[in-house]
Amino acid sequence: MRQSAEDLTMRRFRSVDPGLFKSAMGDLPGAVTVITSWTAAGDPSGATLSAVVSLSLDPPLMLACFDQGSTTLGAIQSEGKFLVHVLAHGQQDMAMRFSTKASNKFDGVDWQIGALGLPEIDGCVASVACELHQIIEAGDHKIVIGRVVEVERGHDLNPIVYARKKMLPFEVDGAKQ
Repeated sequence: MRQSAEDLTMRRFRSVDPGLFKSAMGDLPGAVTVITSWTAAGDPSGATLSAVVSLSLDPPLMLACFDQGSTTLGAIQSEGKFLVHVLAHGQQDMAMRFSTKASNKFDGVDWQIGALGLPEIDGCVASVACELHQIIEAGDHKIVIGRVVEVERGHDLNPIVYARKKMLPFEVDGAKQ
């Protein structure tokens, strides 16, 4: 008896070892970003993400993937806007700070009110202000799509990338380390 293509596809997806998949995706370098917004109570909120990319030029859209339990995801849903910070070499500690579930992530961090009135972290390679466009549920994450409304760049800084459980500088000629 011949199996349908759908039966073969479903069996193939179910047989993927989660640890092996996670390890393979760890080989895929990603930009290190911190996404910020305001909670419904008016407190700054932020999370470190590496699953952040540009999605479209016309209109300009960004995509960011959040764990469904993320407090920053809740803040974005409440506030309707967010700021993407591309971290610079030397901001590895900042990335680690915002990757935790701690409530005091902004303590000791140099930040100000930036684009769209959002919490903006100082010293980043770039910041991209977005208005919430759409949220899509996908597995244990939610895909947040934002319409880009403002971009700022620190041209002379090297960004950091994350791969194989390490944050590494992505060196650009002429940029500062």
